[in-house]
Amino acid sequence: MRKRSMGLGLGALLVTTAALAVPPGPDEIGEFYFYYDQSGSVVGNAWMDCDGKLYEEGVRTDKFDVGHTTCPQH
Repeated sequence: MRKRSMGLGLGALLVTTAALAVPPGPDEIGEFYFYYDQSGSVVGNAWMDCDGKLYEEGVRTDKFDVGHTTCPQH
């Protein structure tokens, strides 16, 4: 049972990661980043809202994930 739960969790992670790798379309202009330390802990994040304003917290590192958010049409 535990192996099945772990497999489902890994499958969900792969689907999420694949979705993040898709380039943004014309209505998706927001972005977000999560920055990780060597142990994999989140140490910073950044995001750009739908108006193009950039916000940052914590530390930027070379290890990060990036994704796009869907913004409403103006």
